[in-house]
Amino acid sequence: MTDSRMESDLGYVRDVLDRSERNASPSSIYWLWAIIVLVGFPLADFAPGFVGLYWTVMGPLGGIASGILGYRFSRSLGQVSRRAGRQHALHWGAMMIVIFAAVGMGIAGTVAWSEIHRIILLILSLSYFLAGVYLEPPMIWIGLLMFAAYFVMFFMSAYAWTIVGIVVAAGMIVAAVTGGSGRGRQS
Repeated sequence: MTDSRMESDLGYVRDVLDRSERNASPSSIYWLWAIIVLVGFPLADFAPGFVGLYWTVMGPLGGIASGILGYRFSRSLGQVSRRAGRQHALHWGAMMIVIFAAVGMGIAGTVAWSEIHRIILLILSLSYFLAGVYLEPPMIWIGLLMFAAYFVMFFMSAYAWTIVGIVVAAGMIVAAVTGGSGRGRQS
């Protein structure tokens, strides 16, 4: 093997390692969820009858789109990992199942519908925080932001969900710009 070939190969390996030290998800996933949240959270204030339908459709579709974006981004880096993909799928899939179970409490009448949204916000805040601990560090701050919003909502009456949606979407945009990988190479 020639020295120039070896240098080229080592340069490629170094580039892959450098890129692997960043977060594993493209910033496009953070942007996607910022948009979904920015539309979905205010529905509770302006069109509460559509909240359930919106999240029943957009939650799973956003999850599938996130999986596709993440896979394509990992593939572009040459770092496709079934293990990492499985971890993300299990984490976010479990979160969706728990949210659907919480909705079941509203259907059964064991919890007032007006409180189901807050319970879901708690589930989201824990899910994002734990994703930040185990999967993507910027999500820690999004989870903490959601948790703080949960408490602030007890002191707000008008447009609480709209304000929370704007704050959470802004947190996701900040994560996309400062913490997400692939700023210039989104899939």
